[in-house]
Amino acid sequence: MNSSFRSIQILIDLLKQYNIKDIVLSPGGSDIPLIHSIESDDWFECYSVVDERSAAYFAMGVAQQKNRPVACVCTSGTAVCNYLPGITEAFYQSVPVLAITADKNPYYQGQLEIQKIEQKNVFNDVIKKSVELPLISNSDDEWLCNRLVNEALLALTHHGTGPVHINVPVVGRTDLYDNKQLPKERKINIVELDSDTSVWEGYAKKLSEAKRVLFVMGQNVVFTDKCVSLLNQLHKKSNCVYSVEHLSNLECNGCVYTYPVSEINGGTSLERLVPDLVVSVGNNLSAYNLRPFLRRHYKEMNNWYVSKCGSVRDAYKCLTAIFEMSFEYFLERMLELLPSDSKNDGLYEKDWNKELSHIVVPEFKFSNMYVASKVASIIPENSVLHLAILNSTRIMQYYKLAKGVQTYSNVGALGIDGCLSTFAGQAASTNELAFLIIGDLSFFYDMNAAGLRSIGPNVRIILLNNGGGSEFHFIMGKEKISTINEYICAEHGNVAAGWATSLGYDYYTASNAEELEAVIEKFGQKSDAPMFLEVLTDMEEDARITNEFYKENTIQTKSSLAKKIARALLGGKGVAKVKKILKVIKE
Repeated sequence: MNSSFRSIQILIDLLKQYNIKDIVLSPGGSDIPLIHSIESDDWFECYSVVDERSAAYFAMGVAQQKNRPVACVCTSGTAVCNYLPGITEAFYQSVPVLAITADKNPYYQGQLEIQKIEQKNVFNDVIKKSVELPLISNSDDEWLCNRLVNEALLALTHHGTGPVHINVPVVGRTDLYDNKQLPKERKINIVELDSDTSVWEGYAKKLSEAKRVLFVMGQNVVFTDKCVSLLNQLHKKSNCVYSVEHLSNLECNGCVYTYPVSEINGGTSLERLVPDLVVSVGNNLSAYNLRPFLRRHYKEMNNWYVSKCGSVRDAYKCLTAIFEMSFEYFLERMLELLPSDSKNDGLYEKDWNKELSHIVVPEFKFSNMYVASKVASIIPENSVLHLAILNSTRIMQYYKLAKGVQTYSNVGALGIDGCLSTFAGQAASTNELAFLIIGDLSFFYDMNAAGLRSIGPNVRIILLNNGGGSEFHFIMGKEKISTINEYICAEHGNVAAGWATSLGYDYYTASNAEELEAVIEKFGQKSDAPMFLEVLTDMEEDARITNEFYKENTIQTKSSLAKKIARALLGGKGVAKVKKILKVIKE
């Protein structure tokens, strides 16, 4: 008999997948759905121990004797507290005891609810991992519950053994059960350096059989020459595409700059590009819409995450394997085990490039986008480029950079407070030219960093000063919030001229295309002093030009595009003719 509580169903199925058979049960009211679900399943071996203090010690003894994780289940309230001595002993002996504690409604914490105490933190300092399962009412809750249970069960034996705590709120009727088979839950596996060859062979087989493999290359990965060579080899042998943007800092065969497709045509183009397998490498990206797209299709694909840290980062809701190792080692093992006749049919890469080819970048009027095109053209090879968040990262994605340019941005936590300071540290650590593209709010927030003693003649600051937070005009504008400039965009009239010149920068300003053209080439050349360019534009106009660019490039269906052409060329009567032509072509 399986409980109707979805969180308990998830927990029970994953206990079985992680081969946790031995369960020590203590009686109570809140834990009835847990106990009855376990005792009704012949797969489990159950032990009855009324005293919870004894039960935790008993579980430890079973775990030591059988050399595998053992769970104990109790009701809410002080029953949980009675586990503490046994869990403490298990912690200091590194014994994998899983404490499963039933709980009352978490919303009633501290509200005089009977048998409701703070259970989440009872085992602080003597537990490897503690999670509280959510009350499930939608698919996001289900995903979170599955992920938390996986994290907890992995922690029992990952990076050493020891006790783990899962707190399970039980809210509603506890007498609802059915005889249906438990739904199969997603299990997250960890592949380590010393994992069996059979395990590696299984994953290599999956990679070779996948028709659409998308490697999402995040920031902060160092791609050595050897790693690039391995990526080139893998591209020949598997149907893979390397999704990159400037922050990826990767150049090799199979790289596709996916940012324009995901950000402009995310609602149409991407639906034709759903991968079978996503391999995640590195940290965040500046792209906003790639992650939501992959999440929408989580039921159609698997996600592997390659990282030395071994953390559970389930960004796309379909993580099934964590490869706890360097990316280079992962590539070596995969290439070693892929079938000798494996090869890339090239179709997936062609699909991406086809969608990318629809994006037309025009010659912009004087604006942030215009500035980005000019700056990209003068940055020398092997320079450092820091893109402050949001608009600065966006506008540069549509322009190619010289070979070897190392690009950075503070998109990890996405705050405006330290972009200039981070850049200053990067610039102080290289002899190459170092460029910062930064908006006015970010600059004035962190402007003291422009005067650090480490600022050298290799520094190039390009301040895009449009009088406020143009980002908010880009995403909403005055049409939605008439007072947007006052507090949301923080409109201002500040300029950096006095500050920059007082610090010894060679300062330049530009408020039109001619003024920019007159000075921009200087910034790509070496100088005796740091250089500062302040470009003065209008935030509403900047946002309008960028939005217009996005709208003009949004892909339409053949029929809707044909209708527009027909109306423009033939008038209303031409629409019916075009429809007939399209029908014939389709047939």
